[in-house]
Amino acid sequence: MDVYRDFPLSKILYYKIGGKASFVLKVQNKEDLLDALGFIQKNKVKKILPIGLGSNLLVSDEPFKGAVLWFSREELKGKNSTLKLHSGNIIETFASVLLDDLIQFSFAHNLIGLEWAGGLPSTVGGAIRGNAGAFGSEIKDSVYEVEVLDLSNENYLIKTFSNDDLQFSYRNSLLKKNKNLIAVSGFFKLKKANKEDVEMAKQVYFSYIEHRKKYNPLEYPSCGSVFQNITEKEKTEAILAKWPDVEDLVSKKWHGKVAMGYIINRLGFSGMRIGGAEVSQKHANYILNKNKARFNDVLSIIDKIKAKFSQTFGFPPELELEIVK
Repeated sequence: MDVYRDFPLSKILYYKIGGKASFVLKVQNKEDLLDALGFIQKNKVKKILPIGLGSNLLVSDEPFKGAVLWFSREELKGKNSTLKLHSGNIIETFASVLLDDLIQFSFAHNLIGLEWAGGLPSTVGGAIRGNAGAFGSEIKDSVYEVEVLDLSNENYLIKTFSNDDLQFSYRNSLLKKNKNLIAVSGFFKLKKANKEDVEMAKQVYFSYIEHRKKYNPLEYPSCGSVFQNITEKEKTEAILAKWPDVEDLVSKKWHGKVAMGYIINRLGFSGMRIGGAEVSQKHANYILNKNKARFNDVLSIIDKIKAKFSQTFGFPPELELEIVK
C-alpha cells in the first residue's frame, strides 16, 4: 500500500476535477486493503471515500478531509492474485481490476458473457456498485456473489453477498445506496464456450469498442453519462405524451428506454458551455471538461438541464454520475 498526503484528486479522477485529499491510500489487492484499514484506524480517520477510476464521479474542488481508498489497477503479470478461475466457469477478481482485464481473462479461459462491456472505463468494484450496463446487458447478469467490506462498525467486517442480496436495479445496487458498503472482490459466473463462440464474442467486444469511439466524446475528460436513461413505464409514457414522434426510437433503438442524450440535445443544450465545462455535441449526455473545468461549472450545467427537463415533462431526471461534496 502506498500513502499520499494532501494529494490532488484531479490527478487520478477521470474527470480531472477534485480538490486535495488528506490521505490517498493506493490499494491494489486485498493485502493492501487490510493495510489501508489499519492505517485508517491508527490515524483515527473518520471520513472514507472509495474510488476506482472515478469515471462516474464529480468531486468537489474543496479539500476532502479524510482518506480516499484508491482501488488502483495492479499490472497483471503471469499468475496474479487479483484474478483467479474457480470451478471452471467462475472468475474471482479483486475490486481494483479493470473490467477490460476481466474480459480478457475470461476470453483466455474460454468463457463469455461480458463482451458487451468492451471499452467501458471501470474497475470491477465500480461496475458492480453502479450495475454497469450497455446494449441491453448489465453486470448483474454475470455476478454470482461479492465480498463486501462493511464500514458501519470499527471492526471493518468483510461479508459475502449473493446476487439477490445486492438488490441490483437499473444503474444501482445496495452498495451504491449504502455508503458503508464497499465491494472487495467479485465472483462472476460466465458461460463456457468453444473456440468459435469465443471468437464471435471477441468480435462483439471489438465492435462495441469501435461504437463507443464513434459515438462517444472520448477525446476530453468526462464522467460518461451524466443522467440515467428513462426506464420506468410511467415516465416513458409522460415523455411520449409530449413527444409522440420518438415512440419508434424507444421500441426499436433504445431497448425500451428513452435516451437522455437525445432529450438533452432536443432541449437545446448541446454545445452549452459554462466556464471550462461543455455539453458534448457528439453525445449530449456527456458534460466535458474542455478547459480546466471546475466542480461548479459542471454542477451549474447539470442544474440547468434538470430545470428545463422538469419544466418540460413534469418530473426530474435521475443522475447517473455521483456527486461528492
